[in-house]
Amino acid sequence: MPQPSRPIAWTLLPLLALAGATDALMIVHSKELLAVYMTGNSTKLGDFLMLAEWGRVAEIASVIATFVFAATFATWLGDRGGRWRASLVLMLTGVLLMLAGPLAAQSPQPYSMATVWVIAAAMGALNQVRVDEPGVTFVTGSLVKLGRCLAGRQWAPATDALLRWLSFLAGAFAGALVDSRLGAMTLLVLGAFAVAGAMGCWAVQARLLPANA
Repeated sequence: MPQPSRPIAWTLLPLLALAGATDALMIVHSKELLAVYMTGNSTKLGDFLMLAEWGRVAEIASVIATFVFAATFATWLGDRGGRWRASLVLMLTGVLLMLAGPLAAQSPQPYSMATVWVIAAAMGALNQVRVDEPGVTFVTGSLVKLGRCLAGRQWAPATDALLRWLSFLAGAFAGALVDSRLGAMTLLVLGAFAVAGAMGCWAVQARLLPANA
């Protein structure tokens, strides 16, 4: 029996675009240490363990640990924020990205460890903005879903998966384009984008509050 289709997650698309833009910066400025793509970091970690390159092992392990810690803290914060979850966690993401800007300006090529840690923390938090969508930075899953839905002729879920991938791609393109012109300031732009999203979520939730709340 076919399962009912979930509505297209339009509000998720800006989060995917933000993840894509951040990932583009990491590819350009930090090819070895990733802050968005923990699958890649885990693979690199395995390689360096095999080669007994303990300095690189420590670096990559610290990035993964930072990502997990931030995801944990953002979940704790969001769970206590109730209806304000998206606003609080997006604000945290934006502040972290803006903090990464000055750090990146000091060491733009490649990013310093401090820069990568802060960006990884921002991406860990970004994954917890939506309690029902914890895998914002995992775009591979969207492509797998796209293939599965196309095979089953489930057009609405297929459209949703395609839009998620396209949003990540558009974000990566925009991030690389802005970075080519603004450099480290791009992180401030991305942070401001997240903060604006947080304020927008807050405004929507405030409007939905009962008049006597």
